[in-house]
Amino acid sequence: MKKLIIFAAVVVVLFIALILLTDSQNDTTDDPLYDNEVSPNELETKLENEEGVTVYFYSPECQYCLETTPRLVPLAEEMDIDLVLYNLLEHEQGWQDYGLESTPTVVHYENGEEVNRIVGAAPDEDFEAFFNHFVID
Repeated sequence: MKKLIIFAAVVVVLFIALILLTDSQNDTTDDPLYDNEVSPNELETKLENEEGVTVYFYSPECQYCLETTPRLVPLAEEMDIDLVLYNLLEHEQGWQDYGLESTPTVVHYENGEEVNRIVGAAPDEDFEAFFNHFVID
């Protein structure tokens, strides 16, 4: 019986360690690329107030997002675009709330309404053209 308790304790400890390791791998809070994250309530407030907002919908588990974010965020900063990031892994209701089918997706809103979107790991030139055409007046 004592061996069974020890074995169960070891399994529980390993399970907890696995959870902590997985959570730390998906943690983007210390990465400066993710400094401009927006919560669902903040985004909803911006849209209700009819503010112009450009949103990058991503998931930290998406391989295409992991490739796109290091290109997209600096490009937006360089072009003086206030790009807010919406974490779909953390806030899953965003998939339905904003009609998303895949990540990464960048959507620009004006007056609370969607103006246009770009879906996928597009080349930098496509993101730049999107920003120039739909975001910068």
